[in-house]
Amino acid sequence: MSHTPLGEICVNLGLLRPVDVDQVLSRLADGAVGAGMRFGELAVAMGLLDEAGLARALAQQFRLNLVPDDRVERLQIGPDVVALLPPQLMRDRLLVPTFLDPEKRVLSLLTADPTDLPALRQVQAAANASRLRLFVASKPALRRLVERAVPQVGGGETSSTALRRLPELRELDPDEPITIVVEPHAELGNAVRRMDALEGGDAEVVSDPDAVAALLTADRPVRLFFRRAVARSLEPYIVGWRRTCPGLRVCAVDGFGVGGRSAIPEDRSRHFFLGMLEFLLLAGEGRQMDARARVRRTTRICVALAEELDLRPEDRDAVQLGALFADLDELSIITGVLDTQDEGRRFALALTVLRQFDPPWDLGELFTAVERRLSGQEGPGRDLRVEILYTARAAVRAAVLDGGDPVQALGAEAARHDARVLRALAQVLRRQGLRHQVAAGGGGSSAVVLAEREAAVLTALEARLGAAGFDVVVAADGEQAAQLARNLIPAAIIANQRLPRKDGISLLLELRRLESTRHIPVILLTDKGGARDVARGLELGAEDVLEKPIHPDVVVAKLRRAVARRPQASVGITGTLADLSLIDLLQTLTLGGKTAVVQVTGAAEPGGIQVRDGQIVAGQYGRRAGEEALFSIATLSDGRFEVRFEDSGATNIHGSSEFLLLEALRRRDEARAELSG
Repeated sequence: MSHTPLGEICVNLGLLRPVDVDQVLSRLADGAVGAGMRFGELAVAMGLLDEAGLARALAQQFRLNLVPDDRVERLQIGPDVVALLPPQLMRDRLLVPTFLDPEKRVLSLLTADPTDLPALRQVQAAANASRLRLFVASKPALRRLVERAVPQVGGGETSSTALRRLPELRELDPDEPITIVVEPHAELGNAVRRMDALEGGDAEVVSDPDAVAALLTADRPVRLFFRRAVARSLEPYIVGWRRTCPGLRVCAVDGFGVGGRSAIPEDRSRHFFLGMLEFLLLAGEGRQMDARARVRRTTRICVALAEELDLRPEDRDAVQLGALFADLDELSIITGVLDTQDEGRRFALALTVLRQFDPPWDLGELFTAVERRLSGQEGPGRDLRVEILYTARAAVRAAVLDGGDPVQALGAEAARHDARVLRALAQVLRRQGLRHQVAAGGGGSSAVVLAEREAAVLTALEARLGAAGFDVVVAADGEQAAQLARNLIPAAIIANQRLPRKDGISLLLELRRLESTRHIPVILLTDKGGARDVARGLELGAEDVLEKPIHPDVVVAKLRRAVARRPQASVGITGTLADLSLIDLLQTLTLGGKTAVVQVTGAAEPGGIQVRDGQIVAGQYGRRAGEEALFSIATLSDGRFEVRFEDSGATNIHGSSEFLLLEALRRRDEARAELSG
């Protein structure tokens, strides 16, 4: 494999000038240097290039990772890793192993010369490695690392002695926090220690909690990390640690991984997978629009309940999949594919389909338990997953709306439900109701009636409108859309011009005849090429007429413009921070492009936030102002809020609202982690 000449790389990196390269090449051509002298070595010998620059150029030439000198200085290599290679080989050729993957037998190796193939072959043979993973470092840094980590040939200081001296040799910045990781599991602790060393970190990884006290200091901040799974065993120690170190920050994490990432699957990846599954499942069948809407509503409630009741991520996924597939028989015309063992069962089709893909959850047991609950064979049980599915299905069928009372809607049937789930459902509905009130600008309902005959368009619009903060209510046809408009008085209606039972134009005319509905904005959707339909819809008073194919973001923009023209309420929207956190509230206001003042009372000090045209522009909390006021209020969990859609004129925040909310969320999570610690 050919490589870019080292001299050209040095010029590109700004390490050498072209004239310097010519000078080195001339010396090499003259033969005035020793045999075997190469470009980089000669450039260093001539004083044109330093060792760190040479290492940087070699790393780029061979497309390897460079380990800077300061990171090499902080490396702590276990004696078992050092013992993989002969000490003399490491000293003579400046080769230092850092980690051996025990399963794949891949050895990570620091080297100053990736072209030293004979030495690399010796390393691979000595360590019995399947292959080498090379990292480049400068020669001076590797010499210092070898001196302290590699045993002296024929005696002297051992590597374990050198490692024990290492913390004493490090120069510590008094303002730099000390990082301590407590991992009682020995193998996991060793893995974290090696990973931290490879990443150039300087964390102290300990397995015995009693050893933490010796690392704490009263005059330096300390960050202490541990897995949530071992939090209970560390509780007796944390109080004493805080006395020793007032600047201690306790952080419980799900797990340890490369780059500080959690070892469990990322939430965004899981949400993407489940969201795509939902889209494909619901978009794949154009029949039974009302059943589709019921499945989507049930799924949304199940997800919210699983979060409210703090289920484990794997249990949340099981509940969400259960909600998606429970009514599969209503969404599909598939016949003749049922397993004989499932004939006559309520969730037969769902079980047959899911078994083909071997899901990592025992959904058969979950569906069986829900089936027993639905048939009255069992009462409320201990499995919250079952109770969530059971209650969510009942709530959707009882038409419980956001902000409503589930106990009242369920009536006598409420006694059959788990009290914990009913309380959580009431909390979820209150929160959603408040969100919709805020999204509506205080001027009425935020519900949007959506009537569309194409399954894919319906699914895409429903998902996008829901993400934009609207409460989407799906109508199966034009007649049902008219009925919903009369009962709900929604913020807007989106309807296809060609609907069963009553087309979009007839729906528009009926709404314009009634005093209670004539002000509702109506956006009509028409097939491509329907210029006459567009003109007719606009003449009859439609807010807009959009030709297909449509983009959901365009629909959201049109909808927000229509809703914004409604008169806003003169009275404020009130609630508790337990029902809707300040961050959720501000996200709803910013997404909706609102102008409002949010006042917080009942906390230690009164506070307020000004949002103007969807941007956070001012904050006040006691004597604090600006961003610090916002971050302080965001950590509150007790108190009340009032939203008034007005402009106080205050301005003391100029940063991006998106960044401010992310930073507020981070600080809130840190504060909660410290309290839980």
